[in-house]
Amino acid sequence: MRMIAITLQTLRECWWSFFLKRCLVGFPWFWPARPPGMPAMVAARWMVRRHFGRDHHPVYRALAQVLVATAWPAAVLVSLWQIRWYRGADAVPIRQVPGALWAAIRHNIIPGEYFGYALWQPDRKLNIDNYLYGAEAPRLFKLLNRPLQPDPIGDKLLFREMCKTHALPSPEILAAFTPTGELLEFESSRPPRRDLFVKARVGSGSDGAERFRWQSVVFESDRGCRLSPEDLGGYLATRARTENRTLLVQPALSNHPDLPVAANADLATARLVTGLSQDADVIPIFGFFSYFVQSDRVTRVALIDVVSGRLMPPRQGTMRLGHQVDIGPDVVTLPDWEAVLRYTKVAHQACSNFVFVGWDAAFTEQGTMLLEGNANWAASEYQRLRGEPLGYTKFAEILATRLPPDR
Repeated sequence: MRMIAITLQTLRECWWSFFLKRCLVGFPWFWPARPPGMPAMVAARWMVRRHFGRDHHPVYRALAQVLVATAWPAAVLVSLWQIRWYRGADAVPIRQVPGALWAAIRHNIIPGEYFGYALWQPDRKLNIDNYLYGAEAPRLFKLLNRPLQPDPIGDKLLFREMCKTHALPSPEILAAFTPTGELLEFESSRPPRRDLFVKARVGSGSDGAERFRWQSVVFESDRGCRLSPEDLGGYLATRARTENRTLLVQPALSNHPDLPVAANADLATARLVTGLSQDADVIPIFGFFSYFVQSDRVTRVALIDVVSGRLMPPRQGTMRLGHQVDIGPDVVTLPDWEAVLRYTKVAHQACSNFVFVGWDAAFTEQGTMLLEGNANWAASEYQRLRGEPLGYTKFAEILATRLPPDR
């Protein structure tokens, strides 16, 4: 029975992954809203649709366009049901459902973003084409960014090497395990007796991440297993081989005492999105601070004033994005925010083939460190908590100068 349950769970996860990636794409064409939005944002949405499936044979591309157009209306209904099922009736008010359906059919907007950005409000409805939408962002960045080989943004091992080259602080890599064996061995062939953090060499988010807490004689994983120091290497080698990916082992860092989170809690991070102008000037666009609360299994989020590093409460009238950081009466200023601005400027200029990058940084007891760069990032935290589209930021100005002439 247990094997049947595991099989069903795996099938369910595969189905939802396929549904999110292939069915919630929208129609393969774009009609600007009336009145039209900002020229750069409208041009970007149009360009993404025009280049839909451009890497494939014209026959396959045409077939894909037919299939996604056919699946889109039904996928929208499933998405509405899913939101209502998981978040409750208040998340999908019945009176707003017709507007969500119209936005999906007319503007290629999934219901989650329609409700998340409150696009039924008149001022936001007028700006409907000025938002950066989740289904379009990765395709837009693929058109704008030109990864080089080697690629320190897509490869976390190379990211560490880039940081060393430019004297940027980042967590040390203690060991690396590939599907075919060890790429980098632990010093003295034994893991250090301390908390460790494991992440995938290639990938995004927390996919493949695992934390090990040192408990005097064994490592205790957040996945529920306990391993002796002698067994840890074999466990990670098996994981790398089974999952067919390279795993990197780093020291688990402790949070800075000035942060609104316990020092030994899961590492809190700041995401700073920067854009590179035609003059090679690195411009901060927006940032947010987040940390995971293990006891509640939730991630708390707050926007960052990119000039001062102060955490900002959400604007009045904006919808809640999961759980916001409890800022309280005393506004929290992130420690050594100026260092984050300096480090990301150097890192982005070293990766000048990327127009926009989302940088992850941590404020630790050992100082501020860069964790990684992300070529594909989402603007949902900013747009929901700020209550306005990304097109109102420097993003649109940089985008206008970077769109290809044949857009």
